[in-house]
Amino acid sequence: MMKMWNMWLIFTTFLLCIFGTFLTRSGVVQSVHAFAQSGIGPWFVTFLALIFATCVFFFVRNRDHLKSEHRLESLVSRESSFLFNNVLLLVSCFAVLWGTLFPVLSEWVQGTKVTVGPPFFNKVNIPIAMFLLLLTAVGPLLAWRKTSLDSLRRNFLVPTLVAVAVAIALLIGGMKPWQDVAYLYSLMAISLSTMVAATFLSEFWRGGGVIARHNNSNVFAGMVQLTRRNTRRYGGYIVHMGVVFAIIGFAGVAFNQTNEQELGFNDKMEIGPYTLQNKSYTQEDHPNYASDIAMIDVYKGGKKLDTMFPEQRFYKASEQMATMVANRSTMQEDLYLVFAGKNPDTGRPIIKAHLNPLVYWIWLGAHILLIGTIIALFPNMQAMRSPLTAKERANAVADVQKVGSTVGAGD
Repeated sequence: MMKMWNMWLIFTTFLLCIFGTFLTRSGVVQSVHAFAQSGIGPWFVTFLALIFATCVFFFVRNRDHLKSEHRLESLVSRESSFLFNNVLLLVSCFAVLWGTLFPVLSEWVQGTKVTVGPPFFNKVNIPIAMFLLLLTAVGPLLAWRKTSLDSLRRNFLVPTLVAVAVAIALLIGGMKPWQDVAYLYSLMAISLSTMVAATFLSEFWRGGGVIARHNNSNVFAGMVQLTRRNTRRYGGYIVHMGVVFAIIGFAGVAFNQTNEQELGFNDKMEIGPYTLQNKSYTQEDHPNYASDIAMIDVYKGGKKLDTMFPEQRFYKASEQMATMVANRSTMQEDLYLVFAGKNPDTGRPIIKAHLNPLVYWIWLGAHILLIGTIIALFPNMQAMRSPLTAKERANAVADVQKVGSTVGAGD
């Protein structure tokens, strides 16, 4: 199924890679990612035209071989989840492409260049990401060809209840989605991510339980053997778990806090549950650079947790300023302190503090994604045959002898 669809996805992927290179090298779009305007643009356009013509030629030539051998039998099936997933990703791709090219298109049509900012991309892509998360949870639980209502009810009950319980816990904990749409998206992201995680864990648990009962081992050993028997499938599940962790980290953006204040000796500033006290600040001179450093004690609930050293450097050779950010990272949140400069009137440092929740989860998700990819690259382990007992072996030999004597009599 979907052979033509997949082939054009491959063609489009390569075309967009070349087109992205064209955008960064031709100067058509003004961006921090664009290098400079140059005369190389027409060469890329010509190359794109040749690639497109080549793709169309080979597609037409092999069209009969690309016809689908089967049709979609039901919208509630694993095939349909693949289709919906592809459609959503294409919609997201088009939205990013449209927003990127909108300044160029508006200048062609109206003569005035209109720039599209981050709010447009967030407004379009965050809802798409929510639907993709839902499909990530639903897809593995759907059967091929058609899924019955009993199967849906049986497979989705536990993950749905877990997601609802997490949403209720977040609401009780103080998350107020009615105050800001960013809070609503955060609530949805964490709840759906929990649903995805529960889905994959239930898949591992059920399969591992079957193998454990067959081999008289524990469930965790069964889960390891299950993964080794089908590394692509279960390695892929682990990859998706990494994505889930990263999305939980992204959900913390809605609760970022920032505070900026001039701090003299023993002055304090507040950010979230933390109290920051400036114990001292000093200047240092090194062969390559001069620096201003502040020593900030971090308190929470009256208890000292850490001492952080935000720094600002001036490199003598290049005459460039550089900021060395002090970071305190935990599973719950990251605290960043920036030496933003000095008040020219008082000579006191200006400290800018950022409190960003759940950043650690993004890095954790990246590591889990890497582990899942490595597992998926390994070949599958052949299923092990359980040894026969003496009684089973004797019965098997007797059966073979009986069949042999029967065949001999028949001859």
